[in-house]
Amino acid sequence: MPDPELESDLQIAPPPDQNHPVPKFLIAALVMVIVGVGVFMLNPRKTAEISVEHVDIFAPHTELNAVPGDNQIIGAPASAEDDLYVVATVKIKDTLRLPIFVDSYSATLTTAEGATKDATIIAGNNVPRLAETFPQILPLVSPPVAPQINFDDSVGPGKTRVGTVLLLFPQISATGWKAKKSATLTFTLAHDAAPITVALP
Repeated sequence: MPDPELESDLQIAPPPDQNHPVPKFLIAALVMVIVGVGVFMLNPRKTAEISVEHVDIFAPHTELNAVPGDNQIIGAPASAEDDLYVVATVKIKDTLRLPIFVDSYSATLTTAEGATKDATIIAGNNVPRLAETFPQILPLVSPPVAPQINFDDSVGPGKTRVGTVLLLFPQISATGWKAKKSATLTFTLAHDAAPITVALP
């Protein structure tokens, strides 16, 4: 018969505690990691895909006649001005499962000499006044041309939006546009830290 005193001496370590919280915590942490990895793998890496479908340009050359002055005031001399209007048709595809919103966009041109020029954005509500000055631009900005993309415009989940942006590069001629080193269009989407830049051909 075993000696009860000897058995009690052999029980050096206490019996394991079945209610110890560490295993439950480790299991919960493992589940959270697995869920996080799954969400990361299943969701797209990019918010949107943006491409420029085509570009039209309008480059008016404006000449101003000299304005004569009186005996005390010198009149304005004759002058000429070249401006370049760029109408870019853009396709924006929402690759998220949530709607995306256009926060802003901008454009930059690098001339053949290496100088950079930022574009002025012509908003849709300014197009009628521009068309009064330059009726030749109407075919580039009127239907069936896609409507302009405005700030705060949205694209639905998984949807694609095609629209135009109207840009003005002051003091750039059609020849200067053709000779450019590069031109880019940059979109900033709401709640997206990384702007998306595409080339303007």
